[in-house]
Amino acid sequence: MGKFFYSALKQVYVRLFLGIDIGATWTRALLIDEHGDIINRVKVKTSVNPIADVVDIVKRWQFHAVGVGSIGPLDLKSGWVVNSPNSPTRRFPLVEPLKELGKPIVVANDCVAAVWGEYVFKYNVENMVYITLSTGVGVGAIVNGNLLLGKDGNAHELGHAVIDFKSARRCGCGGRGHFEAYVGGAHIPRVYQEATGDAPASPEEIFRRYRHGDEKARKFINLWLDALAAGIATVVAAYDPELLIVGGSIALNNWDIISRELPARLRDYLSLREPEILKASFGDDEVAVGAAALAYKTPDTLKKFGYPITASSQS
Repeated sequence: MGKFFYSALKQVYVRLFLGIDIGATWTRALLIDEHGDIINRVKVKTSVNPIADVVDIVKRWQFHAVGVGSIGPLDLKSGWVVNSPNSPTRRFPLVEPLKELGKPIVVANDCVAAVWGEYVFKYNVENMVYITLSTGVGVGAIVNGNLLLGKDGNAHELGHAVIDFKSARRCGCGGRGHFEAYVGGAHIPRVYQEATGDAPASPEEIFRRYRHGDEKARKFINLWLDALAAGIATVVAAYDPELLIVGGSIALNNWDIISRELPARLRDYLSLREPEILKASFGDDEVAVGAAALAYKTPDTLKKFGYPITASSQS
């Protein structure tokens, strides 16, 4: 009764914000308050039109505005995902299906949302980067207090930075030698097979074998960690952060290994002063919390793209 009464009071006296996280596999929606506390949540499989699926569920919820953090690349001006290599469909709308909710709308890349959520609700560090290690690899960056976006909203797409220019290995986007093609979860089974000669195995199984002392798994994880360090060094060189936050399912489930092994390997590739490296603050909710933060405190760089989209701007 007390918890219900507390939640009811929050809906009356505190502004609430809906944050939607569209991932390659799962779509999450959180209802949070101005302190980042979670009031309600839902999680569904990502479909070919994930926003429409969420709208059907949350349209009875009460909230002030809605933010979306989505896999990309994006076209922020149109509010569409335009060429996603890991989702059920490469193109789908973000803004249009949300208009029936009648609330202000803000959208951005998932890692852009995540770094903004860390900035608003946790660290308030002027130079900060968020990296996700999941199905793919994504990046979001704040430099001198400014959330970076670029001409279309894709200034952060360093999962597709080239870390091996001689590689024939193709990324899901079609490019060769990309950071994501070596360390992203969708690519790990194939890279493991190439490195060890074994049959492909899932990331979960490979890390399990590593912890049990399997030599082939150790050989692969050492290669994976070196590729991770090389890619992160590229990110650090691009943005010069004082704080590097790492999230995503692969990082969260294997933080003991990454936190122990990454710093020394990273120094082999860095020319800049190394940042502090921390695990994501909000776990699996990282992007959805960040998306709500975009709606709560919309950054100036997103305002230049016409966000938040309001009822008057929709007509």
